[in-house]
Amino acid sequence: MSVRSIEKTLDTLDYFLRKDARNGIALKEICDELGYKKSAAHHMLSTICDKGYLYQDLKTKKYLLGSKFFKFTKLMPHSKSAFTNFSFSHLKKINDKTGEAVHLATFEGSKLITLKMLESKHPVRVDQGFLNKDNAFHATASGKAILAYLDKEKRKKILKNGLYKFTDKTHVSFNSLEQELHRIKKNGFAYDDEEFQEGVFCIGFPIFDNNGNPYASVSCSSPKFKIRDNKNYIEKIRIAVAVSVNEISKYFKPNKKKGEKHAA
Repeated sequence: MSVRSIEKTLDTLDYFLRKDARNGIALKEICDELGYKKSAAHHMLSTICDKGYLYQDLKTKKYLLGSKFFKFTKLMPHSKSAFTNFSFSHLKKINDKTGEAVHLATFEGSKLITLKMLESKHPVRVDQGFLNKDNAFHATASGKAILAYLDKEKRKKILKNGLYKFTDKTHVSFNSLEQELHRIKKNGFAYDDEEFQEGVFCIGFPIFDNNGNPYASVSCSSPKFKIRDNKNYIEKIRIAVAVSVNEISKYFKPNKKKGEKHAA
């Protein structure tokens, strides 16, 4: 198998993850979105299905994620699957209280990964385009909330490819970004004020593991016009996220009482 064939296979699987394809994806959509020829795509998808990573619904003819993917979740480091499940009810509280989009994010190497996303309940929604983008750490509240608490060496590795400019408000200077990260550590939370997408405002809080290292972040996104029209709306979102993050953080706190030893 050529490198290009491997890339196309991985791009296809990545598309399923980005689309949240629980209802399946048709062959035509895959070809249209990824630019594949129908015959070649059909052959590739058949191979992926044979290996168990996808399967085709016999009635709708659509493709869905296969059992192999769910087996991988059991091997995820730091029990990310269990952490996501634990966090869900608290994410939903933010979503119910604000009606806005909510994200639970973590990172793998230099890539920002969304573990869970709840869509906005309002007619006007924000785009969720930053999902799994490895160049958006510096431009999102989710990314900056984590970035602020990493040591300088780790930050350098994550940002080694530079600061991509998403909008006119994106930090493109390392000095200005460092000042922003310092403010985040002082305040305990991060803002994304149209830095990733014009017209979108976001607030994010970090979550720390048992060793005090940043492990994940929770953020809530809102159309910017709501913030302009109602200054108290920022505080409503901030409090809602802060309360849920405090509850989610209990995942990493030991249940045993002080001085109690683990059973042998």
